[in-house]
Amino acid sequence: MFKKVVLFIYILVVTGLSLLPSDSFPVTGAQLFPHADKFVHFGMYAVFTFLLFYTWPIRFSGKARQFLPLLYVIIWGTAMEILQGIGGLGRSFSHMDIVANILGFFPGWIAWRWLSGSMRVNVQDDS
Repeated sequence: MFKKVVLFIYILVVTGLSLLPSDSFPVTGAQLFPHADKFVHFGMYAVFTFLLFYTWPIRFSGKARQFLPLLYVIIWGTAMEILQGIGGLGRSFSHMDIVANILGFFPGWIAWRWLSGSMRVNVQDDS
């Protein structure tokens, strides 16, 4: 149950950060360096992917099923961008943000495979 709570809280945080008005952030990515926000998207969705595998390791095991989280990342990341585009909160839709979200799947997946294999943890599906 703890794993599900962590994932749910993380999804709420990502959703909140994605939909907050842009002027509510003290520093924007553009102030750091050009396209810094793409690294933020990449990282947020890498953690999202890792938490999906962490929460349901058995459900997403096997050659075909391990890419179900990729589908979740595509759907959620695209939905957040669409909501930003229609929300009128100073946010805008960006195809490149969607690409960064999707690419974030891969380091999250690799990190899960590496950590779950190297630690030889007894993974149980917490359904």
